[in-house]
Parts: sequence; C-alpha cells; structure tokens
Amino acid sequence: MDSSLSTVAYRQIRRRLLRAALPAGRKVSEHRLARELKMSRTPVREAIRRLESEGVLRQVASSGTFVAAPDRQQLIDLAEVRMALESFAVRRAVERICPAQAAELRAACDRMLAAARAFRDSGAAILDGAPLRDYLTADLAFHLLLLRIAGNRHATKLVTDSQVRGAMFGYRSHQRDLRHVARMWLHHARIARAVRRRDARRARLWLERHLQESLAAALEAFDARRADGIPDAPPPRELSEALEALITDGEPQATRRTPSRRKETAR
Repeated sequence: MDSSLSTVAYRQIRRRLLRAALPAGRKVSEHRLARELKMSRTPVREAIRRLESEGVLRQVASSGTFVAAPDRQQLIDLAEVRMALESFAVRRAVERICPAQAAELRAACDRMLAAARAFRDSGAAILDGAPLRDYLTADLAFHLLLLRIAGNRHATKLVTDSQVRGAMFGYRSHQRDLRHVARMWLHHARIARAVRRRDARRARLWLERHLQESLAAALEAFDARRADGIPDAPPPRELSEALEALITDGEPQATRRTPSRRKETAR
C-alpha cells in the first residue's frame, strides 16, 4: 500500500470533517469515500484507522464507523496539550527570536487589531464574516509562529492537529463580542511584547492566561448548547477557512519558512 496515498486520503477526509461535510453522528462508508476520492479502498481504510486512533472517528461494534460527537472532555484534553506545548514553545521563542521574527509576531497582532477595529466600526454585535476570518487567521498564525521560532516541528504538528480536532469537536465555536475580541487581542500583544523583551516569565504567564480564558469561553458555549438542547453545530465557516489557509497538504505554512537563527537581540 502506498503510504502517500493513505496520507492524501487522510487529509481529504479530515478536510471534509472540518467543513462538516461529514457531520457528527454520520456513518462513514469506506467504499463511498474511496469512490469519491478516486482511489482504492486500502489507503482509505488506513486513513480511517488513523482518524479512529485520534478519536475523530469511532468504531461501533456490528454497526460500522461513525463521526464522533463533540465531547467536553476532549476539548479540555486538547487545550491541556496545547498549553503544555505552547508554554514550552514560548520559553524557547524568548531565547531564539530574531528581529525579523519579532516583526512577524507584531504584524500578526496588527492584523488581529485591524479585524477588531473593522468589527467595531461595523456596529455588529458579534464578530463574523470577513473580519472573523481575518481575525482567526491572524490568531492561528501567531500561535504557529511561536512554535516555528521555538524550532520544534513535531510540536508544531501536534498543536496544529489539536486545533483541527478542536474545531471538529466544537472548540472556538463560541460567539465573540467586542469585549472578548479586544481582550484576546490584548493577550496576544502582551505575549509578543514579552517575547521581544526576552521576558520568559511574562510571556508564559500571558500565554497560559490566554489559553485558559479561550477554553473557558468555549466550554461555557458548549455547556449552554447542551443545557438548551441545541444540536451540535459545525465549526464556523470562517474558522474552517482560516485553518485551511494555514494548512497546505497537511503541513502548517508557518513551518515552511525556516530563517537562520540570528544572534541579534530583538528590541
């Protein structure tokens, strides 16, 4: 079996899950997927097994394979993994960052701020549409950039995968008002400033506070939907677009450029 075909099948099925073309609870047909992807069933079967091992698909005895439903504990587990890996990454970033990378961090924060201002000026109550897509794209790019600066490609892959799975399970599905958006931008700005100043303690403090508050907001929205009996919804289209903009053929674009480490101190 060609492992590259298995990888292609994995990425294509994952993209369908992210776009909710395969919604929670849907039975997954190996034969149908193979026909739609125009490949044999063997690589599709391997891809399905991989997604089962990640908890995105689940095998039900005598019934078949189904798309897993959003799970509260999965949201928590994914957030804890992200926090551990990104706390490590931000400490390493403080040691390794060069002026060009500091400028990239600042630019990501500026794009978040521009989206927040466009949202404010629109008069809308909840961030959505193009400003939401721009805001989320800059947010994700910021976090992947910290991981790239840290220089650990495996950590980058794990965090990217956790973001994709989190989107599938309902993470980040909470609505964002102006107060929330402004606060999240402020977290990023303070992380970036601490990294530029090589202040590892403050960088880690603000990163962990940011991830904790993001998880709390996601869990609050998740619990509210459960309490009100609201059906599980797919991730916002803007989130799917933002994730797909950063992930090309399964590899985060933020890992594709690897500038040489410079000794200059970023100011």
